Amino acid sequence: MGGQERAYGGLRLERVGAPVLVALACLLLFVWPALPASLPQRLVSFAAVLLVAYCIFDAKVLRVLWKAALVAAPISLLGVASVLALLPVIDGIQAEGAQNPRYLYQGLMAGGVVAAGWVFTFLVQTWREESARDKALNETLLALRSEVYDYLSDILAIWEREAPASAAPEARLQALVAAMLGHDAAGRSVAERIAADGYEPFVPSGKEPVVLTTLAPNLQLLPEDVMQPVIGFYTQLGDVQRLAQDLNGAAYRRLGRARRAEIYFDFEEVRLQTVRVGCQAWLALNARTRPQKVEPEVFGLLAEADTSRARPDFEALVPVGADESRKGESSGDAERSHD
Repeated sequence: MGGQERAYGGLRLERVGAPVLVALACLLLFVWPALPASLPQRLVSFAAVLLVAYCIFDAKVLRVLWKAALVAAPISLLGVASVLALLPVIDGIQAEGAQNPRYLYQGLMAGGVVAAGWVFTFLVQTWREESARDKALNETLLALRSEVYDYLSDILAIWEREAPASAAPEARLQALVAAMLGHDAAGRSVAERIAADGYEPFVPSGKEPVVLTTLAPNLQLLPEDVMQPVIGFYTQLGDVQRLAQDLNGAAYRRLGRARRAEIYFDFEEVRLQTVRVGCQAWLALNARTRPQKVEPEVFGLLAEADTSRARPDFEALVPVGADESRKGESSGDAERSHD
């Protein structure tokens, strides 16, 4: 399944069916009966087909036409009501043998031109507003896509370095996850090394997201299928940063090996989930952004992969008496601090 299909970036049913129904209704109800016999009806039909095709491939046209129709509808009803009110007057003038009341027809035509001018002015203004909205949306999508890609760029480097191209996708994903989590030569994760060897890793907290903070007012422009994975990614990223700060704190260092290993294992799970949601967010952003970028293979695999792992028995990995010596060191430090 491609990234565009996952992000629903292709043609939607309502984007195809709605313009077709609107164009056919207008054609059958208003245009076709009013055509004189001398005007080729195929030209009008061809123009309607072009309008429908344009609406399908550019949703902005459909939005503008819909708003213009909402404005033109009451004006058209008012004009029709005025003509119906003047029909008895016209019939009375013609019944008295007078000439055709051209001045009435001229007044109606003048009113129609003025009303058409109002609608056209609204149409141009709405087109400009929608163009500005689409431009702001695309710029927001471009900026968010760049920031998410910057976070995932290390994944691409690890994918090319650690995962052989000749291996199966599942094997390449396992090698990628092992490299991401810092497995040693024996295949042990950092959490397992904490429990077994008392390893104390330093966890970088990473950098704060800049684009999301700067473009926060424009997030309301994002489509729903894009907003959900993007917000989910930045939420997970914030959890990773807060957990990293806790892992570097003194309170975490004073815990026993098994407890520290369990907390670090949870941190690794959050990191994997963040990478998975980040791939989904990038694919959704790329499907909506113009121009699109080539979808990396690893992003598609990680977006659909199940990265959850079985939790080891960390208590069994801790050597006997390992935590006792640590408690003695901690109590000694506490006594020296009191002195």
